[in-house]
Amino acid sequence: MKSITRAQALFSAAALGLIGAPMLHEFAEAAAAAPGDLQTLNAAIELERAGIAAYDAAAKTGLLSGRILSVALAFRADHIAHRDALIGAVRAGGGVPTRKTAHLPVPSLADEREVLRYAKSIEEKAASTYLSVIPDFQDRNLAQVAAAILGVETTHVALLDDALHEFPAYPGGFVK
Repeated sequence: MKSITRAQALFSAAALGLIGAPMLHEFAEAAAAAPGDLQTLNAAIELERAGIAAYDAAAKTGLLSGRILSVALAFRADHIAHRDALIGAVRAGGGVPTRKTAHLPVPSLADEREVLRYAKSIEEKAASTYLSVIPDFQDRNLAQVAAAILGVETTHVALLDDALHEFPAYPGGFVK
């Protein structure tokens, strides 16, 4: 029987509700087994923090209607779950999670449509970034987790496209 480190145990307790038991075990094991992947995980943490900040800014504008605000806050909660799971994985791998936030320029936001377009640009950036790092992971379990997050980001893009009445979310059928 394989022993579990203290970091893995702490990560497991904190992240269980965030990514579920099946993914959690793979994530903790993968992070511990592939310390070279810590830099990629930290870059993802920076991007998730930028997503959280973007939704915080959008919510504070007062420009979002009730239903749209609820969806924006749900998307923010997804980014928090991703950030927390990634932080746990870095710790489980013996690394130190970054405290940085990726810099993403914020345009002027004068109406709800501009806020939605801004949110969509953030989600597209997140989706394309996760897509680009999947091959970089030395451990394929981490690649699978990145792909699971990619799926959530692309869902966000599609829902924002729907709210904007802009279709299709990914012309040509591929994430770029």
